[in-house]
Amino acid sequence: MNQCPVTKQPKMPETLMDRLKSETAAAHDRTEAIPFNECIIDGTMPQGRYAGQLECWGRVHAALESSLDSSQDPFVKMVWPGTTKRAPLISADLAWHGEADAPEEARAATTDMVQWVETVASEDPVKLLGILYVLEGSTLGGMILRKHLSELYGIEGDEGLAYYSAHGRNVMPNWKLFKARMNEGVPCPDAQRRVVEAASETFDRLGQVLLGLSQGLVTAGG
Repeated sequence: MNQCPVTKQPKMPETLMDRLKSETAAAHDRTEAIPFNECIIDGTMPQGRYAGQLECWGRVHAALESSLDSSQDPFVKMVWPGTTKRAPLISADLAWHGEADAPEEARAATTDMVQWVETVASEDPVKLLGILYVLEGSTLGGMILRKHLSELYGIEGDEGLAYYSAHGRNVMPNWKLFKARMNEGVPCPDAQRRVVEAASETFDRLGQVLLGLSQGLVTAGG
């Protein structure tokens, strides 16, 4: 009896977003292990310290968004729509939450990160997309944090939660659009490699900020 030969289907090439997910996993896990968000979830986060995080994040977003806006890099222009700016939303949240309590270590790490973003913008702007990937991806976890922040600080509606309400109920549709722009906008393998490198470094640099912000915090588990 004749049998048809089994042919292996050619493996589909990894997309940029596939590479980002797999190749930054270790850096992502290191950042996730820092207990800052745990204090939000278990209800022990002082409001001033949360405002401190907003202050640090606001400086990073402002530097990144300004760099993306002014970049003439063709890959950046393909991906960045200029419509997802978070810096103004963070400013609005800071006005609601009051005085920011950010330890000096967190402020120093933020300054270092802002300077790094500005260097990336001038020397290898496609790497800005790696930074954007990390910050845009934070909106997914933000859906969970938003609920806890609302309960912790007695927030009704979106006031004080603008940063985590940027896409409203369209978080997943916006994330899918972002993924499509990244995959279609950066087809060059060498450019993809540099984007992945920048994303991994972004996780580590944000981790340094979070370590500073976590000083003195106590989680519910001690």
